[in-house]
Amino acid sequence: MTTKSSHVTIDHEEIRQWAELRCGRPSMVTGTGDERHTGILRIDFPGYGGRGTLEPISWEEFFEKFEENKLALVYSAHAHGHRSNFNKLIARETVDLETGEKLGPSRHRRKQAEAVAKRTATPRRAARSAPAASTGERRAPRSAAARTARKKAGPGERTSGRASPPGGRGTQRGGARQSPERRGTSRGGGSRGR
Repeated sequence: MTTKSSHVTIDHEEIRQWAELRCGRPSMVTGTGDERHTGILRIDFPGYGGRGTLEPISWEEFFEKFEENKLALVYSAHAHGHRSNFNKLIARETVDLETGEKLGPSRHRRKQAEAVAKRTATPRRAARSAPAASTGERRAPRSAAARTARKKAGPGERTSGRASPPGGRGTQRGGARQSPERRGTSRGGGSRGR
């Protein structure tokens, strides 16, 4: 989690000195708090885009929320030979405070993983499927014509699920099947060979 130039601390005085040395002020993200609770914490540095998005708060309010949420500060003293303002507030349980090594995922990542696990554990509506052939059960036909055909076929015979009209003539796609005496006279105006 940390590099050679970054440090992790929960010490209030160390955090305050580091921030004040860089003219940093304790603040919270605008619109995230109310009269009873301090919102999302930040350290605001002049000239770094916090204007309009951060509200100043006291160090007492900052550290009260800091302890309430069990936070730690990752900060960098110097980067590329210059004084650095880099800082990040993280959950204490995600980092070893002695070594600065990462111990586990952030709260946000854990909540995401829990939500995914909950979604996959929740049973979905069972898809409608045919009963297993080994049980010998059959799904009931859906139309009245199919039920009639099944009754005529008998209990042991299979049906296609479609009822045929009387006389054994079924229907085909695109129109009615023609009787043998009418073949060759339907289209084209007459029969062949005449």
